[in-house]
Amino acid sequence: MKKMKYLFATIVLGLALTSCGNSFLSQYPEGGVLLEDQYQSLPDKLEGSLRGIYSKLYEYGDHEVFGQRSIDMYGDIQSGDMAMKKANYGWFESYERGYFYAYARSYIWSYYYEIIHLANLCDKAIENDLDTIMQTMADGKTPTEIIALNGYCYGQVLAMRGWAYAGLLNVYCDARDAETTDLDQVRALPIYTGKDLDTLGAPLSTVAEVYARVYEDLSDAISLLDYYGKYEARESKLHVDADVARIMLAYAMLNHGDKTEIIADGKNCYQIAEEQAKAVYHKYPMLKFAELTTTGFADVSAANWLWGENVTVENTTALGSFFGQVDIHTYSYAAAGDTKGIDSKLYDDIVATGWDARKNWFRSGSQKFPYCPDRKFYCPKTKDVTDLTKVDRDWLCDHVFMRVEVAYLIAAEAAWNQGDYAGAAAYLKELCDERVDPNDADAMTAYNTWLGTLNSADAVKAALVYNWRVEMWGEGYGLQTLRRLAKSVTLGKNHLSRADKSINTEDASVAEQFMCEIPTTEIRYNPTLSQNTELQHQ
Repeated sequence: MKKMKYLFATIVLGLALTSCGNSFLSQYPEGGVLLEDQYQSLPDKLEGSLRGIYSKLYEYGDHEVFGQRSIDMYGDIQSGDMAMKKANYGWFESYERGYFYAYARSYIWSYYYEIIHLANLCDKAIENDLDTIMQTMADGKTPTEIIALNGYCYGQVLAMRGWAYAGLLNVYCDARDAETTDLDQVRALPIYTGKDLDTLGAPLSTVAEVYARVYEDLSDAISLLDYYGKYEARESKLHVDADVARIMLAYAMLNHGDKTEIIADGKNCYQIAEEQAKAVYHKYPMLKFAELTTTGFADVSAANWLWGENVTVENTTALGSFFGQVDIHTYSYAAAGDTKGIDSKLYDDIVATGWDARKNWFRSGSQKFPYCPDRKFYCPKTKDVTDLTKVDRDWLCDHVFMRVEVAYLIAAEAAWNQGDYAGAAAYLKELCDERVDPNDADAMTAYNTWLGTLNSADAVKAALVYNWRVEMWGEGYGLQTLRRLAKSVTLGKNHLSRADKSINTEDASVAEQFMCEIPTTEIRYNPTLSQNTELQHQ
């Protein structure tokens, strides 16, 4: 967007802080903050707040709180896919032991609700142009320059708000079988939109109501970004476009998981998920076999990255960063001994296939820094160095939030849930064709044998679970894969306190470990919750 202004620092410093004191609901905070009437008088407030929303994705708090990639790590460590054998420094240790402590549950809550709060300010800021934006799109007319800009901004705002509500559902709702649970009865989260800026505290809406909000925001975002994207180019891959919004919606619908409910246009959640994923997956080149271990997953310009952050000297979080925590070629915790690696049993499963070249993403158990992602996440310029005096100290590796490969997995799982096992296997084959060495005869024989086994519901489900866990390792999908699809997993030996243990999320006592409770401060300061002394997160 060519007219973006750098006002977000002022806006975020003021308004976002109204979201992270005693409660994000504080209406009259003390100190040097902007109130709504002051905000409304600011020039370019829409663009400024939009930048503020994106800044949350990489906002630094401490060495285990650094925006979206730290939240991705929480889920992958808790699920057991990302394993820690040492915790000399203590970062992420509680999650390795299988617990969400109060600090994390408060951070994740405030993280998503601050995004929602800023989105609602944008929603309010655009209200004078909203009718024109929507009518211009409905009529198919050429917009004025300002309407095109505001329409494109508004699409991004709605996408980020819908994505944030979906993220909250993933963390603060029970792991459950949607088809045996009445989602109209299960209370989940407060919902706020731009119309609710004066609301002191909203009651808990049901899971069904929150998913309805997610669907409305993301489907409207897709329409706006598709239409106004013809007139406005996205500024960078940090900014959401229509295809990113499509995958946001597809993944949210996959997690919704109730095929008995018609969401829109006569379609259930799985039909929508497959439809949206299919609209994207062939538009971008997949990471090819030849590049499987050569990129370090560290460059936002990669053609298969749909959404990501260009890390610069201005926004790097240095030691407290994803690469600092997982990359042994970067000066920080992993290189100093607190290695985060793939679960050893999952690694053994990759090796046992006889064909999957993704085993080369990780070191073996017999090497120094066992099981670390030596060729998945690494700094390319120091890829062959582990000496602490020589590893990377610039911390400029980029952060991936979404790549096209996830569309294949979403489409495959959505097809499987509709009973289309052949279709699901076909999606998986497209992905896995680029994960086997075509010049290795033994590997190709093993691969073709494996493909031949994908002829039943159980076999395809096992392949889905395997590919979610392996392909998306370290990218924030592990916990939802466990809760939604795998249901249970047996961990390997390279864990602090859960070595060789099994996790079964269908066991209610175990499932509680994989769901955050609403933070105490929210219950205390939200009047609709504090008045209910018997409130329990259902």
